[in-house]
Amino acid sequence: MPDTTPVPAYEGLVVVDLSRRMSGAFAARLFADHGADVIMLEPPDGHPLRHEAPFLNDVPGPERSALHAYVNWNKRSVAISEPSDAQAWITVADVVITTDGSDKLPSWPLDDMRPDAVHLSVTPHGLEGPLADAPGSNLTLNARCGWAYVNALRDESPLTLPSRQFGYMGGLAGFVAGSAALRRRFESNSPERVDVRELEAMTHTVYPWSIGAIYQGTGWSRGATGGRPRGEPGPLWDAADGRINFGFGDWHNWREAMDLFNLPEQGAREDLQARNARYSKDLSAVMAGVARELPSMEKWPLFHKLARLRCISGVMQTIPELVENEQFDARGFIVETELDGNSVRASGDPHPMSPPSWSLKSPAPKLNAVSSNQPSSPLPDEISPRSRESDSKVFSPPAKRGEMPKAEGGSRSLSGPLDGVRVLTFTQAWSGTFATELLAFLGADVVQIEALRRVDIWRLLRPWVPDAIRDDSKTQHPVNLQGVYNAVNLNKRGITLDLSTDEGKDIFWRMMPNFDVICENFRPGVLDGWGITLESLAEKRSDVILASISGYGVTGPFSSYPANGATTEPMSGLSSIHGYEGDPGMNTGGLFPDSISGYSMTAAIIAALARRERVNGPQRIDVAMLEAMGVVVGDAIAEFDATGRMPVPIGNRDRQMAPHNIYPCAGEDEWIAISVATESEWRTLCQELGLAGLVDDPRFSTAALRKSNEGDLDEIITAWTSDQESDALEQRLLAAGLDAARVSRPYDQFSDPDPTYLSSGFIQSVDHPEVGESWLPGAPWRLSGPEDRQLRPSPCVGEHSFEVFAQELGMTQAEYQSLVERGISGTMDDVAASG
Repeated sequence: MPDTTPVPAYEGLVVVDLSRRMSGAFAARLFADHGADVIMLEPPDGHPLRHEAPFLNDVPGPERSALHAYVNWNKRSVAISEPSDAQAWITVADVVITTDGSDKLPSWPLDDMRPDAVHLSVTPHGLEGPLADAPGSNLTLNARCGWAYVNALRDESPLTLPSRQFGYMGGLAGFVAGSAALRRRFESNSPERVDVRELEAMTHTVYPWSIGAIYQGTGWSRGATGGRPRGEPGPLWDAADGRINFGFGDWHNWREAMDLFNLPEQGAREDLQARNARYSKDLSAVMAGVARELPSMEKWPLFHKLARLRCISGVMQTIPELVENEQFDARGFIVETELDGNSVRASGDPHPMSPPSWSLKSPAPKLNAVSSNQPSSPLPDEISPRSRESDSKVFSPPAKRGEMPKAEGGSRSLSGPLDGVRVLTFTQAWSGTFATELLAFLGADVVQIEALRRVDIWRLLRPWVPDAIRDDSKTQHPVNLQGVYNAVNLNKRGITLDLSTDEGKDIFWRMMPNFDVICENFRPGVLDGWGITLESLAEKRSDVILASISGYGVTGPFSSYPANGATTEPMSGLSSIHGYEGDPGMNTGGLFPDSISGYSMTAAIIAALARRERVNGPQRIDVAMLEAMGVVVGDAIAEFDATGRMPVPIGNRDRQMAPHNIYPCAGEDEWIAISVATESEWRTLCQELGLAGLVDDPRFSTAALRKSNEGDLDEIITAWTSDQESDALEQRLLAAGLDAARVSRPYDQFSDPDPTYLSSGFIQSVDHPEVGESWLPGAPWRLSGPEDRQLRPSPCVGEHSFEVFAQELGMTQAEYQSLVERGISGTMDDVAASG
């Protein structure tokens, strides 16, 4: 029976929220959700989120924004007139969160922070570098990172993700890095600064397919599913009563599945029986048949029938359907909060833990709800700081179980806030591997387990040596040459171990007590079949943390159903609000849920480490991709209750701002995103357009009029940008202080990186033993304390097996060779040598 007594990870922590952007506000809310006391220091007219539509019954007001209700709950509010008014609060804070760029940051009295505090900065482009003070919005950052490019339908304009995804991603990354920095807060006599870049955090969610395309030498990439012509079936298909996604390549029971679609001839094809083989086969006849039969079939009965056959699919749920979903209901995911005295629903816990840590304690605060504009002495209980001694008991890292063994030929100690944390992981594909890669970026020692007979599925996408990286001077194995795998497993060690054998199990159980965290993203029940449960792990190590990602979580009526990123996008409701204006909804051009789930699991693991001594026992983390994605559509759920309208796609437009779109430039497939938020910016844009008369044009004289005449305005801007070179125009508008960005192609970013990325150290050249050098991204944050930013290549199959076994178990070369001979461990070279 799971422990239901809450142990909030950050209870007693004081967080001062100085944010003026959603990313910082969301990071602060995540701290509050896990027990921290978060004080919003707002300007007299309130945090900007209070003024963002949609509003309750469409009537604006500082307490009526659905976004404010969702992003700022569990906080308290103090209104301040000047940055200097924050001084008293800053001096008692454990964490101070800012979103100002380097030009405005000095106005805050951050020199008065406690020496053991953490300054978490979340900005569009970071506090240093050529774009440090450049503005950034969801629209322009989508353009700059490449999402807008991969989302586009063929021969149509680039398409941004729904309006607030950069706020969520920046907030998640900020919470991950900021909470990690707290683990070493007593190792220095000065505050640690954590510099999180929204652009880099979001780049991590879109790029892996570009690396695969670069390996193939294609010259371009639209991502996992992007670049399709309008009207072509997939990745969403039209059933009789809605839309549904199918993951044909991963389907079990192929014949029975094809029978559901009245396609027995496709079910009988021998070349399609093996799941992994379908990735490289022509499925056009299958897709044509499904498109023909599906309009007579209902989506939910088909979804359940396919699930029982272990065939991945996902219904596109609208927001009204989402809030009534039986899986959400069974797990208590949908919560209620208050919006100006009215109840609205929203998304709940993104990463359930046992014992629980997350809770919704209070609605978003009314403006200036704390009566005094400075902390009293002594402080009220709810915001009182603790002594350094009591802090150390709550937030100190767990005692190490001995130093990590040194690798032969040099030290393997990693510098970072998670130095000393050890992770043993079974994760595959992207969601879990990304989570553990983030842990590795923060200094954890991550050891990834595969079996020679069951390697990571992302190693199997193309069973040949890609032409662009072929090197006849070295031995190359296709499983070590998959760009998507090599993109998301940096800084780890890899071993092979067959847990279907008694000896493989024995080796695992002897190693396991040396590791703090066990991670996996199998279908629920797989680990249980190997005898690996929280109870059996706790018998070997009492404070172990078992962290899982699955499609729907380990409980609920859908728990046994298969899922992946492409099916979770529609199931989570994201697809219903993503797309061109007027469209019924569409999947993204990538696999957005995997990276979001990865960020969410990393955050939960760090929270579990923070409360380890107080829990005094094992901990379970149960991340459902459906719920992790549900969090980033939580504002749309609140919008539905606040307005009574079902949220739908609005393309590149904004609810309030105009102009706000992506416009064509000179040259083939060249585009620029432009967003104007203020009257000053509007006047500046008119000057840059050379159309000063637009300022006095009665159609555009106010923000409301510009919005109501947006079509005319877009035509005027398009006529001007169409003759402009995109790079030069971007630089010109940025120099004028405007929010603009050329639409970037991810393939170009990682084949010929932008100097902005290179100068920041975000993208580095990584030398892989079988691939050679390629450009890959590192952590989306910079720490002022020690950190190792040098990227190390993703492991080849079994590359570190002997190293790890020798270090953990004292295994000899002869003992290891015996494992190799019996196929229990080894490398692909070993497999080749054995014939």
